[in-house]
Amino acid sequence: MVVVDPKIVVRSERLLLRPLAIEDAEDILLMRKHPEVMKHTSILVSDDLEKTKAWIQGCFDSQINWNFSIELLHAPSESSPRVIGLIGAVRAPEIGYMFNTSYWGQGYATEALRAFMPLFFQHFSGGEHEMFEYAEAHTDEELVSSQNVLSKVGFKLHETREKDFENPVLGWRDTLVYRMYRPEVQTEVTPKGT
Repeated sequence: MVVVDPKIVVRSERLLLRPLAIEDAEDILLMRKHPEVMKHTSILVSDDLEKTKAWIQGCFDSQINWNFSIELLHAPSESSPRVIGLIGAVRAPEIGYMFNTSYWGQGYATEALRAFMPLFFQHFSGGEHEMFEYAEAHTDEELVSSQNVLSKVGFKLHETREKDFENPVLGWRDTLVYRMYRPEVQTEVTPKGT
């Protein structure tokens, strides 16, 4: 079982990134049951708390899955969800993130990704864990907001894969693959399919 060491936490200006926990299920369910949040994922919308807990457990059971919950350092009210988003390695070196729609458009994704990337490269640097020379993010061509986040953080478009992802809602989709190389690598890479 792979559970993120509870001592690994990162604070940015407004956010706390801390290990994903089963206790986060109710807040994660708020994201998983929202059609716009799940629209571009491989998972159908669900309002089943037990399935959400099983999904979290599945994250722990995978050697290449390393996820964090995102909290606001200063929550606006007690009625706000504690966990406003998720970020992590979904299938390393592939990374991903999602947020509760109430927190879209406020720069939280960019801030969280900037805080997460040093953790990713430190964790996947050889030794106990496989070493990856780059992190990769896959996004739908329609998800311009996600493409903007990736670009702001330093990811570059690597390739376009035509009709390579069958979305349960939208059907076959093109995927834009973005990469960020390990800081000490910084090789010149020519994007494919552009």
